[in-house]
Amino acid sequence: MFEDASASIPLRQIDRVFGGAGLRLGKDPGGAGGDRRTQFRRYVAGVDQDDPQQLGRLGEALGALIDEVAASKQEFLVKAAERDGFLFEGGVFQPAATAPSSFAVMRLEDLAFIDDRGRRLYLLANESPTEAIGGAKELVESVCRTILRLIGKPAPGKAADLVDIATATLKALELRQLVPVVPSLGELRKWKALSPRHARLAIGAAVTFAAFVAETYVERAAPKVR
Repeated sequence: MFEDASASIPLRQIDRVFGGAGLRLGKDPGGAGGDRRTQFRRYVAGVDQDDPQQLGRLGEALGALIDEVAASKQEFLVKAAERDGFLFEGGVFQPAATAPSSFAVMRLEDLAFIDDRGRRLYLLANESPTEAIGGAKELVESVCRTILRLIGKPAPGKAADLVDIATATLKALELRQLVPVVPSLGELRKWKALSPRHARLAIGAAVTFAAFVAETYVERAAPKVR
């Protein structure tokens, strides 16, 4: 979204904003044409987004760019960044503070925002892999419990294992052929010496599973209970 908006910002302003944040040009990864878009991409490509300090500088630069775009685009860009897990405070974008419980899905409407929760989990993975994996588990369990409740099927007790909860959901959705993939979800909480790459693997598996069962519910079950 910001790359598209940069097409209306003079090159000297783009250089001033990123240079002022202490960021350097990287190699253009490719994309839409135009000198301004290309310059924007090069600055973003030069950021090591696994480095909290550089990520903070990127947030500072993007915050400054808000003042350079038309007023009609500002709210749109802020909301787009918020969907990706950033907060806009004091003229700067910062990764939102997150906790595992914030990734829970409790309502039918929440099922449409699983990908948004996934993006926030990926941000958390760099800062706290263990918490990110906890959030991934929370996401899967809450999606399964919500679907079971909406269908009207009994859910396993609060102390139930994630594997049991996911298996009950697949059976309720008549997806028994996928039950063999469930045990891999149960391994998420057992890994030791966790790193961001472990967290990203766990998040990918959790988001894929959660999104699949949610979409299946919406396509098959939701019309029957309305």
